[in-house]
Amino acid sequence: MTRDRRPPGGVPTAPGAVPLLGHTPRLLSGFLPWLVQCLDGDPVQRLKVGARPAYLICCPELVHTLLVSRDYDKGGPLIDRGRDLLGNGLGTATDANHLRQRRLVQPAFTAARMDGYATVMGKEAETLAESWHAGQEIDLLADLTTTTMRVLIRALLPTIDPQQANELASHIRVLIAGVFVRAAIPYPWVHQLPTAGNRRFNHARDAARAAADQVVAAARRSPSAGGALATLMATPDDAADPAFTDEELRDQVITLLVAGAETLAATVAWLLHLLARHPHVETRLRTELEDTLAGATATAADLPALPYTRNVLLEVLRLYPPAPMLTRVSTTEVTLGGYPFPAGTDFFFSAYQLHHGPSFPNPERFDPARWDAPPTSETRHAYIPVSAGRRKCLGDTFALAEGVILISAIASRWQLRPAPKSRVRPHARLALAPAGLRMITEPVRGHHEPAHPGRASRVLPQRRSVL
Repeated sequence: MTRDRRPPGGVPTAPGAVPLLGHTPRLLSGFLPWLVQCLDGDPVQRLKVGARPAYLICCPELVHTLLVSRDYDKGGPLIDRGRDLLGNGLGTATDANHLRQRRLVQPAFTAARMDGYATVMGKEAETLAESWHAGQEIDLLADLTTTTMRVLIRALLPTIDPQQANELASHIRVLIAGVFVRAAIPYPWVHQLPTAGNRRFNHARDAARAAADQVVAAARRSPSAGGALATLMATPDDAADPAFTDEELRDQVITLLVAGAETLAATVAWLLHLLARHPHVETRLRTELEDTLAGATATAADLPALPYTRNVLLEVLRLYPPAPMLTRVSTTEVTLGGYPFPAGTDFFFSAYQLHHGPSFPNPERFDPARWDAPPTSETRHAYIPVSAGRRKCLGDTFALAEGVILISAIASRWQLRPAPKSRVRPHARLALAPAGLRMITEPVRGHHEPAHPGRASRVLPQRRSVL
């Protein structure tokens, strides 16, 4: 006789739970294949993670509801633990604080400011590409993370001291590694034990906040230095939105560094890894770059003229979305997938799961051409690398521009090939990064200096994006 796995309320339990520990082992190790396995079950599945009821949402339309309905807010285990890292920044603020924060941050990411940011991106991308030599074995993710961090510092936080930036980045890496573990083990008392890991996490959190406080203080002393932080410090035109306090600015600084450095570095690293495995894609991308840029590094204005490069980036974001798992919490009684849930219910959802689901034909295939056609409504709901709705990432245009600029600087100069014995695997925490990725640099045949190195950059025009 088959045992009924449906708990009270009729919601089926997700596969893979183990006695006593529930789904915690799944969340801590190798959860990407498990997420895809869950697609074969009910659109709503019960998770056993801690004492509070939690549910995994496996249907694009239901996830879309989570992201656009005001019956759901930023919350749940991953977001709650994320506040240990980000404080009350734009990425973790509840709806009660989010709209004001978004209005205050928005001026730092307008299209008019992108041209200046892109100049910094181009210089740092060229510095990275010119730092390599032929036949060198490189730790690609580490090099890209250093570059994306330098872009953020120069473009957004120009008053930060370089040594201070290195220390802050080091503390943030410790925090990123610890946040997911804390979310998967949702028992506060466990994280209060005097273990080495807890002490390391607590020290990194306190040190990161202290360093960010110093960054804000330096920006206050030099308000004419420019950058996004100067914009965030400005008095808003709308008197209904009071300016950020120093504590709020500290949280925004940490949010910008976490959201803009390692996530983009991971995406570009995945892209270069995939190019090495798919020569026909690499050839077509390099041909587009050469025909359009003639050896130059892209500017913001070049993005519309590089549709295939952009499609490659979109496809990489589909296969390896930066944030593979997120959570929301219901703010009132809701019905989702035909099941009633009380206020305060935690919901998990996964961009990785939806991106590898039936909304995309041959979902495991790396196929940039799938983005040649305009996205359908089904695809739009299923494709959420930077979330959707009112909580969609505010820096998506910044990240897309930086990604294309980095690719243009690297791919025009270098063919990157896997290093011997390199074993690449997804390492899923807050960012889905390629662990073990080491590559060998080979110069591109016929690479030449651009014929127009001093050309004036132009402002990126407004455009429609599927992101």
